[in-house]
Amino acid sequence: MTQKYESPDLEGAIMEVWHTKDDLDLISERILDDPKPMTEDEIANVLIGLSELHETRCKKLFNIFETMVYENCFNNKADFISRGLNDG
Repeated sequence: MTQKYESPDLEGAIMEVWHTKDDLDLISERILDDPKPMTEDEIANVLIGLSELHETRCKKLFNIFETMVYENCFNNKADFISRGLNDG
């Protein structure tokens, strides 16, 4: 059975993808400011892990979006207004 998604699910997934920037900032801080420098292997492992995590977040986001498109969640302006997606 396909899960039913609504606008808060899509908005949450979009926000999760933005966490990648926060993750990169944290990694940069550790690389630049940690008193014990990371080795090249440690840096590579952290970046590879972050890349996989970002891909997983993006796949989740696309799955939610694709499901909502398939379910016609964006089919008219009234739906946008009732879902709180109207920008004005």
